[in-house]
Amino acid sequence: MRVHKLYIAFAMLGPIVGCAGVAGDASSAFGGESGVRDAGTPSGAGGNGSSTMAGTGSTTSTGAGSTGAGSTGAGSTGAGGVNPGAGLSTSGGSSSGGACSVEALPATIQTMISNKCSACHGATPLAGLPSLVSYANLVAQSKSDPSKTNAMVALARVQSTTTPMPPAPGTPASAGEVAALQDFISQGYPKPSCPTGNSGGASGAAGSAGGGSAGAPSVDPLNAMPTCTSMTTWKNGNKGSSSMNPGMACITCHKSGGEGPSFSIAGTVFPTGHEPNLCNSSIGTAGARIVIIGADGKMTTLTPNAAGNFSSNTAIKTPYQAKVTYQGRERLMQTAQSSGDCNSCHTQSGSMMAPGRITAP
Repeated sequence: MRVHKLYIAFAMLGPIVGCAGVAGDASSAFGGESGVRDAGTPSGAGGNGSSTMAGTGSTTSTGAGSTGAGSTGAGSTGAGGVNPGAGLSTSGGSSSGGACSVEALPATIQTMISNKCSACHGATPLAGLPSLVSYANLVAQSKSDPSKTNAMVALARVQSTTTPMPPAPGTPASAGEVAALQDFISQGYPKPSCPTGNSGGASGAAGSAGGGSAGAPSVDPLNAMPTCTSMTTWKNGNKGSSSMNPGMACITCHKSGGEGPSFSIAGTVFPTGHEPNLCNSSIGTAGARIVIIGADGKMTTLTPNAAGNFSSNTAIKTPYQAKVTYQGRERLMQTAQSSGDCNSCHTQSGSMMAPGRITAP
């Protein structure tokens, strides 16, 4: 069996790169942009469009700071400061759960950016987009509208009904997240106050400036060096199995050989963006899900198996959209697709404007 790879990217203000048969512009649903997120990737690993695919950490992930840094460490429990969902509490502390920092963002805003924006608006944003991961980023003058800050422009986009961010099929910002951003702006971008001489513990510190805040991966998995993360591979050739040939184009193989089941969609999801063919991926059993939204609005959710392979023979009305969800984060394929053979484009280096593998956010 060969697997077609979905590659999804999620962002607050950015498009996505597509595969052959894409309906719409040259943007991809699961990855980064050529020349933008190609550091450390193989030659040709990028596409021409920009990506909106990956989110970052969930509010319950390690490092989210739900109880503040130092709750089990040396500092007092208040030093880790902002409780998720607490809006603009300025009782001190980093929203990443580390030592208190006056540059920290309110936890609700940090969580929204981590889960819904940082794939495109990360520490190294896609070309033409602002970074939104730090206090300085949000209060900086917007290049698209110099009369406003980046925070103001972001607020307008998350509230927009015509050009919303994140774009479909991304999960919209919640009412609480929107309210927190509104309060942050209306109150003059307040900074948290850090207790003198009490930095708290460093437990769970994720490094907001490095894109690792709120449980997010510290390194964008699309920028990871080519590697087989699991260090195990499929070794049984074309012996029939749902775990066979991870990373390879299932539908193409099944059609050419005249054997194997017929799929409407099939692929492999990996933990990083440039894993080799036949490398087993355990990201599915760790909780990754592939969500397919047909042109008729019908949603199909697929659970990858122990090799990372997913497939379905359910009829899917094209063009469809897709996203990968993982630990509260999302990576979106915003541009509609007409081919269901995901891995034919989401190869190790990427082809047809796909930047690489279908990658968990």
